[in-house]
Amino acid sequence: MSRWLNASARVTGGLLGGFLGLVAIQMVRLRRLEFLPAHPGFYVNRVVGDDDAAGAPLRMLVFGDSTTAGVGVDRAEEALPTRLAELVAAERGRPVHVTSYGWTGARVADLLRDQLPRALGPLRDGETQPVLPSADIVAVVIGANDATHRTPPRRFRADLRQLLLEIRTAAPRAELVLAGVPVFRGALRQVEPLMLLTDQFGRLLRRAQRDEALAAGIAFADLARDATPRMRLRRDTLSTDDFHPSAVGYQIWAEVIAAALSDKASGQENAGA
Repeated sequence: MSRWLNASARVTGGLLGGFLGLVAIQMVRLRRLEFLPAHPGFYVNRVVGDDDAAGAPLRMLVFGDSTTAGVGVDRAEEALPTRLAELVAAERGRPVHVTSYGWTGARVADLLRDQLPRALGPLRDGETQPVLPSADIVAVVIGANDATHRTPPRRFRADLRQLLLEIRTAAPRAELVLAGVPVFRGALRQVEPLMLLTDQFGRLLRRAQRDEALAAGIAFADLARDATPRMRLRRDTLSTDDFHPSAVGYQIWAEVIAAALSDKASGQENAGA
């Protein structure tokens, strides 16, 4: 038995050492990859929808990472916040004024420290009206950088819970939707083992997101479950860096997030009937 255990230990140790060596090589490759510029060259702050539609524009705010800033596309019209606003405008028959506070590399703690405080102030110099309290819809797309940087799940959950509480306190009448951590496998195929490890960590954070959305009574858009199968059917869903979504990929994300918002609103209407 002892010989078998010793042999098994040597085999296991050899496999583990080989895997760690492969991961180390992948880390070197990752550092050599060229990603898109951190800033896409535009800001998302626009009104979309039919100008002749009745009613004042709905106010939508988007918080998050590079995917909410527009990295991966060339024009603000193709960015995730714009696509989402267009879907909401079409469904509700009203224009939507959408503003994104997202920036590249943001983690959930950065939304608490930077993006949310900015939204609690006026949008432009010389204005006095804070933006967030007037919001009708707030979308939060965060967690990917927390997965890649291994934010401890307990800290991630605590920061996310505080973020949702502060948004709800500042904008009590707003509809709120949280988009979950996406699937990483399929992107950056040159470093596939790293993507596998990141996905395993992302599952932990996604579970925390789902739990916190349920506890807060808000919509949860499961990008991993609902967007990934659709994106894998096509070859044009990633941008030129093979990591960020393309215009096609963002359209799919927007449809999943819009559906989560719509389902939540319908459920609340039925509950109140």
